[in-house]
Amino acid sequence: MNKRVFIKIFICLVVFSILWGVIWAWHITKTVKRNNKSDNMQNQHAIIKNIIVTETQDEKRYWEFYANSGEYNSENTSVMLNDIIGNFYDKNENVVVSFKSKKGTYDEKTKRVVLNGDNLFVGKDGSQLYADELIWQGQDKDILANGNVQYIQDNKIVTKSQHAIFNSTLTNFKIQGNSKTEFFGDNDTKKKYTQL
Repeated sequence: MNKRVFIKIFICLVVFSILWGVIWAWHITKTVKRNNKSDNMQNQHAIIKNIIVTETQDEKRYWEFYANSGEYNSENTSVMLNDIIGNFYDKNENVVVSFKSKKGTYDEKTKRVVLNGDNLFVGKDGSQLYADELIWQGQDKDILANGNVQYIQDNKIVTKSQHAIFNSTLTNFKIQGNSKTEFFGDNDTKKKYTQL
C-alpha cells in the first residue's frame, strides 16, 4: 500500500469518526431534551426534614415557621408540614402572634398557610386561639378559624364557636355559627380552659 492510499484511508477514518461523534452527540442531546420535558421531570416530589420557611418583603420578615418534616410536590406547589411552630411579625418585625400545629400546608405561589389539627395561636397580649383549622393568608389579611374555635382573652372573655374571623394580631374578631361567649370580672372565679 502506498503512502497516498494510506493517507486517504486515514483521512476517511478521521472524517467518519468525527461525523459519527456529531451524530451520536445530536442523538444524546435530543434524548436528554425529550426526557427533561417529560411529566416525570415536571412533577418533582421530595421528603424534607427540619424545614425553616421565612416570608420577607422589602427585607422585613412577615412570618417564619419551623417544621419537623415535610413533603414537597412541585405539581401543586405546596409543602405538607408536620409538627410546626412559628411566628407572625408586624411591620417593625415584632412578634405579634406565635403558633403551633401538628399538621399544615404551605402554598409557595399564594403564600397561604393552612394549619390542621391541635392548633394554637397566641397573641402578644396573651390571647389564645384554638381551632381545628386555621388559615393565614398574609400580614394584612384576616386569620380564618374553622371547627371547634375557642378564643380566650385576658382570662376574662371566653368565646366558643364553629367559625371565626380574626385580624392578623388577634385583637379584633367576629364569631360565626353556633356560639357561646362568657365574660368574667376581676372578682369572679376564673375558669381554666385548655384544649391542647
